[in-house]
Amino acid sequence: HFKKDVTAQLGAPSAAVLIKAKAAATPEEEAAYDVLAGLTFESFDRRRRPGQHLFRTVLEKALFSSPAACLQTVRERLRKLESVTTEEATRDREGLRKLEAALLPVTPARFSRYQRLLQLLRSPSELAWDGRDTKDRLVVFTERIETLKLLREQLQRDCGLRDEQVAVLHGQDGSDVDQQRIVEDFGRERSPVRLLLATDMASEGINLHFLCRKMVHFDTPWSFIVFQQRNGRIDRYGQDHQPLIAYLFVESKTARVKGDTRILEL
Repeated sequence: HFKKDVTAQLGAPSAAVLIKAKAAATPEEEAAYDVLAGLTFESFDRRRRPGQHLFRTVLEKALFSSPAACLQTVRERLRKLESVTTEEATRDREGLRKLEAALLPVTPARFSRYQRLLQLLRSPSELAWDGRDTKDRLVVFTERIETLKLLREQLQRDCGLRDEQVAVLHGQDGSDVDQQRIVEDFGRERSPVRLLLATDMASEGINLHFLCRKMVHFDTPWSFIVFQQRNGRIDRYGQDHQPLIAYLFVESKTARVKGDTRILEL
């Protein structure tokens, strides 16, 4: 049975409200998209010559998460190319440095999805969340650790949250015991935690619906299954309130980006 088939018997709240929050790309973002769309890489995937676009796709997926995530990917690749002296590697380094320079101006103030997230949280007609209500908690999902770090720093500052009011859940830090403690704290009214930032390691098998009915997909996963698994953390048996689930999209004029964001939207 699907949940919709047993809602009446369970006495569950109304079906989750999905909020599609769109943001127009800033000029700085469009400039980065244009640079990325024009790049090809010659020194990667030597055995798969037709796959020269493979690494560009990796960069694009990182950029769809955040400029910070894409910058990290660019810099990691530049480090790998440091000692390579071929002409192909030299051209690839030039392309990566050009993209790096284009990403740097995309600060949080010029990052359209982050600014749309703040609007989403503050809007009375959307999520109306400010972290003051002990029974109103928020979970934000992202696929990338660098994006998670960016969100922690910026949201804590822009929402006026203290250190103990923000919890982070991902697979690279802490033991299973530490992670379970974070989940339990998030669901206890006496706990100071108001905001949980999580990667997809938290999208399966944990209960986040105690005191929480609001969720944001900061970046949309390419897997529809992961999208549903994330939603199931708060839209589940035992949820006493109608879940509000928001997902963010960027609208770009760059043809390649426009096509790929349409796939995510579908």
